Amino acid sequence: MKVAVIGVGNMGSRYACMVQDGKVDGFELVAITRVRGKYKEMLQDSIDAGLPVYEDFEALFDDVENGNLQLDAVIIATPHYTHEKIAVRAMNNGLHVLSDKPSGVYSRQARLMDEAAEKSGKVFSMVFNQRTLPIYKSLKEIVSSGKYGSLKRFNWVVTDWYRPEKYYSSSSWHATWDKDGGGVLLNQCPHNLDLLQWICGMPVVVQGFCKEGHFHNIEVEDDVTAYLEWDNGATGVFITSTGDAPGVNRLEISLEEALIVCENGEIRIGEVYPEMQMKEAEYRKTSEDYFKKIKGTWTTIIPDKEDDPYGKVLQAFADECYGKGKSIAPGQDGRKSLLLSNAIYLSSWEKRQVEIPEQGSEKEIAFEQLFEKHINELSDKD
Repeated sequence: MKVAVIGVGNMGSRYACMVQDGKVDGFELVAITRVRGKYKEMLQDSIDAGLPVYEDFEALFDDVENGNLQLDAVIIATPHYTHEKIAVRAMNNGLHVLSDKPSGVYSRQARLMDEAAEKSGKVFSMVFNQRTLPIYKSLKEIVSSGKYGSLKRFNWVVTDWYRPEKYYSSSSWHATWDKDGGGVLLNQCPHNLDLLQWICGMPVVVQGFCKEGHFHNIEVEDDVTAYLEWDNGATGVFITSTGDAPGVNRLEISLEEALIVCENGEIRIGEVYPEMQMKEAEYRKTSEDYFKKIKGTWTTIIPDKEDDPYGKVLQAFADECYGKGKSIAPGQDGRKSLLLSNAIYLSSWEKRQVEIPEQGSEKEIAFEQLFEKHINELSDKD
C-alpha cells in the first residue's frame, strides 16, 4: 500500500523512516509534507530518488483529488488542531488513517473523525503506543478478567513528565491555547488518559484542578489534579505535572479482592482471600476484631520490555488495512481520552464537577459547545 506521512517533524520523521526503511510490511512511502533540517537529512536519499515533498496537506490532497498522487493511507503527525481536518479529508478520499495522539484539541474534532471513518468504511487508528507495553497489557488482562472483582479505587501519580523552561520557549506554539491547545494534559498525558479508560473503563464524573503556569512561565497548565468517579461508585485521583523533580509514576488499582500496585516496571498484587479465607466484604460484615489490618498476600510480576512499540503500532495498522489483523488502538478510542481531558479542563474552568457525556447523546453536543466556548475565549485573550 502507498502511504504518505503528513507532518515530518520529531514523530513524523520516525514514522516516515520506518516505512522508508521497509520496517512496516506492506507499506511503501510515496509522499511526505513539511520536512525541515535534520529530519530532511534522515529522508534525503528517498527525496533525491524522487519522493514528493509537499509544503502542506492541502497541496498533497489536491494532487490526490486530481489523480496526480496515488495513495492508500496516511499517517498524521501534525499539530493537534489540524488532526481532524486532515483525517476527515483523507477518509473522504477513501484513505486509511493513522493519527498521532491526541485526536484533536476538543472532543468535537474526535467525533467528526469517528463519523467520517464510519461513513468511509476505512481503517482509522490512533498511535497509543503504550498499549503495546507488556506491563499495561498485563494490567488490562488482570482487571478485565474479573478475578479480583470490580474497581473500588484508582490512583495514578504520574509526575515523571518533567520539562525545563527551555522546552517551552523552544517553539512559539509550545504551551499556548491558540496553537497548542493545552499543556500537560494534552501534550504528555493522552497516553495516560487512554490507559486509564482502556484498563478501568470510562469515568462518568470528574472534578478537575488545573494550575496554569504554576512551575513555568507559560499560559497553559503544568500541574493537574483530577478526582474521578465511575458508574459503579468507584473513585479515583489522577495527578500529573511537568514541574516535579524527581518525578514518580505510580499506579494503584484497588479491586474488591486485591490491591494492584504498578511502579518501576513491576506489578505487585496483594490478595485478600489467601489470608482471610473469605471475601473482603464478608469479613468486613462479620468480623468482631475492631482493629485488624489486612496485610494481603503479595506476589510480584515483572513483565517483559517492549523494544519497538511504534513498530508494533504501525505494523498492526498495516495488517488491519490488509484485513488480516486489528490495530493496537481503534480511532474511536481517541474520542474517549479527549472527552476525559476536556472534562477535566471544563471542570477546572467552571470550578464544579462535570459529567462526562455518553457518546452520541445530546449531552455530548452541549458539552462540546461549552468546552469550545471556554477555550475560544482563552485563545482570543492570548
